[in-house]
Amino acid sequence: MARRRRKSNFEVWVELFAKLPWAVCLALAPIAYLGFAALVDWPMPQATNPAQISDVFIAQLIRTAGLFGQYIGPTILCLAALMSFLGKRRRRKLLATARAAEGAGPILQMGWQEFEQCVHAWFEEQGYRVAATPAGPDGGIDLILKRDGERLFVQCKHWRASRIGVAVVRELYGVMVAEGATGGFVVGVGDFTSAAQEFANGRNIELVDASRVIALREANTAGTPSTSAPPQAPACPRCQAPMVERIARKGTNAGRAFHGCSRFPACRATRAIEHEPRTFSQAV
Repeated sequence: MARRRRKSNFEVWVELFAKLPWAVCLALAPIAYLGFAALVDWPMPQATNPAQISDVFIAQLIRTAGLFGQYIGPTILCLAALMSFLGKRRRRKLLATARAAEGAGPILQMGWQEFEQCVHAWFEEQGYRVAATPAGPDGGIDLILKRDGERLFVQCKHWRASRIGVAVVRELYGVMVAEGATGGFVVGVGDFTSAAQEFANGRNIELVDASRVIALREANTAGTPSTSAPPQAPACPRCQAPMVERIARKGTNAGRAFHGCSRFPACRATRAIEHEPRTFSQAV
């Protein structure tokens, strides 16, 4: 087997910034140029004794970093903007292709990476800011969603030969509790077992059948998942800001839902949930 080529630092930085929206990368490019260009004129101290040689050396390093950085920095950001733009267009094309066909054929024919990109595009369409987790061990989390002060985890399962069982949902819930996420989604192809549906019920986890929701035009109808705060969300008793539902990470109430101020950590007010915990609308 051929050994995988190790990425250069330049490639690593490009891929890192490509996770940002392409417009942000373009906006940062001139800022990076001006910032590094300012380092070129860094004042050079005069070495009048041996103890000051280190100061001269550091100043020279700063000038050198500015000299090269004023070109390398904007180049990295411009390439990252291009990658981000092309990546978003590719994700939208995958989603459009899946919706254009009848049934779930296109999704079933996708590889697992294309499936994740399609799910990524679908959540972007719902108004979330979506970030993909790095390749490697991620605790089962493939995407991280943010909207209205909430953070949600998404686990994608492109299983075609078997139903998705409760172990997958338990794994997601464990990471949610450990990381303090507001809720989560398990997006899969096909059906979920009854045990998986029972475990997800009441734990702010929605089970989404991609073949029925993402691939079809039903994505914008009443069956679409929604995790925004309910219309009658309580106001914070301290600052009157709207409260959002969260999950306790530790203590005697670990794993239980409660209302926390949306301005956290500026405001740490909490409020117990006296009714049955809110669940996402079932889309399976």
